[in-house]
Amino acid sequence: MNRSRILAGMMVMVAALAPPQVKAERLVTDLSDHMIDINARFSGTELMVFGAIEMAIPQEDGGHGVAVEGMDYDMIVVVTSDPKEMTVRRKERVGGIWVNKAREELSGVPGYYALGTTRHLDDIISSGERSRHQIGLDHIDLPFSEKLDPEERQAYRAGFIRNMKVKGLYKEEFGNINLREGILFWARMYFPANMPVGNYRTTVHLVRHGEVILSRTSDLHVDKVGLERAIYNFAHEKPALYGLVAILVALLAGWLGGQFSRKVS
Repeated sequence: MNRSRILAGMMVMVAALAPPQVKAERLVTDLSDHMIDINARFSGTELMVFGAIEMAIPQEDGGHGVAVEGMDYDMIVVVTSDPKEMTVRRKERVGGIWVNKAREELSGVPGYYALGTTRHLDDIISSGERSRHQIGLDHIDLPFSEKLDPEERQAYRAGFIRNMKVKGLYKEEFGNINLREGILFWARMYFPANMPVGNYRTTVHLVRHGEVILSRTSDLHVDKVGLERAIYNFAHEKPALYGLVAILVALLAGWLGGQFSRKVS
């Protein structure tokens, strides 16, 4: 991460937010990188989301550039990947063994969802606003079948979110956004090694008195490069052949392992 580039970008933002007559807040945001490359050595990465806020100048000020102090702002950052189709399976005990029984197909679900805030969500934004903007894991839209009764739907939802959190693909961090002088803000967002490829949206919400008053979105692209890109394309373009090759490689590895074991024993 190029810290000098980030600092320079933040200074430019502050300089840009200085018109003589401003009557409402403005929000400028950027990312430390707009592209994440996944290769054989990729073990996760960190992204910096940063920007600047221009506070409102009172109407009676006359545009003389008097800074407003004491405004109670908070920030929320939400990072989501492209929506995709997913299958949720529910385990049941059969003869003392847990097996997959019922399942639900979901569409339009983010494969990655991360949230960061200046404070805990309960302290800065209303439940209605969270639902309207899908802020927080409790308010992600998961379109389960209408045939499910409310109890089943809640069980599927809780299980799905729990599994995604275990994988590191869904997360919430409270208090990880730094807000300085009521103007500059920055947050570090961590991405795990198993993050899905595709297009991501990084949305920064400016919150005051429990409501979102401004939102800005930046694009992020995640893709495999090198050998990983070739293998990924092969697996998706020719899945049957890829499966056959994987089986042959596994058989060959097993045979070589057996030969080596006999030689050293």
